[in-house]
Amino acid sequence: FEPGRYEGLPNEVYHAANGISSTMVKDARVSLMYFNARHVEKTIIKERSPVLDIGNLVHALALQPEQLDEEFSIEPVIPEGAFTTTATIRAFIDEHNASLTAMLSADDIKALLEEYNATLPAQVQLGGSVEETGQSYMSLPEEFQRLEADKKQTAAAMKACIKENNTTLPAQVKLS
Repeated sequence: FEPGRYEGLPNEVYHAANGISSTMVKDARVSLMYFNARHVEKTIIKERSPVLDIGNLVHALALQPEQLDEEFSIEPVIPEGAFTTTATIRAFIDEHNASLTAMLSADDIKALLEEYNATLPAQVQLGGSVEETGQSYMSLPEEFQRLEADKKQTAAAMKACIKENNTTLPAQVKLS
């Protein structure tokens, strides 16, 4: 390279070009063995440092401003009102929750469930005696009264019909 300004020249190409940089001169002044190991033999690896990063940034700003976004991560501008801390998120959630309608109390929910359960058809009771079971059996819809009238009707057979009927009914919502 001839001395001068080279626009559009990538930083890596600039530093890889044949020539002596100010860093090389400084290293040679320290020790020619160090200069040889670092720049000729390349046994000493160049480590990243904040100073090197700033140098690369200044180079990019001066010579390659269009590639600044590609080579460097620039801290984004945080828009006004953005959530930046847990406190701002919590404040938003609290404000939103305050705008919601109040939730039902446990007693209100229980009352609504009792109202719903009252609209459902009641289960037919099995009965404690043969007579009670017979009365329950006679209250069943006809499609569940399957026992033949001329044969002996046992309590077990009537209870089976009652249970079959009860399984077709919608279940009540449990309250406890």
